[in-house]
Amino acid sequence: MQKDKQITEVQFRIFKGEVLAVFPYTIESSLNVMSYAHIGQHSSCVWFINENSHTATPEQYEDLKTELENLGYNLKVIKRRNHSKYLAAYNASRKVS
Repeated sequence: MQKDKQITEVQFRIFKGEVLAVFPYTIESSLNVMSYAHIGQHSSCVWFINENSHTATPEQYEDLKTELENLGYNLKVIKRRNHSKYLAAYNASRKVS
């Protein structure tokens, strides 16, 4: 698959023992952002997932990152989300609705 030209910021988190990719600036609904896992693939998760999970190490998320890149994602891995950037994405998503 062709690689996306847009850079997508992603956090890799451990949630209930599984690696989860969280896209903190891709707003799904009022309380949800997009996420991705090996099983279930794209889905929504609550924006405050960071409170109930911890940062995955590069070794833990390597397979999931490769899977996403094979889907065409051009990823920038971040450890912490920027709340101002999240609010801007949230506000922009509300204007489109």
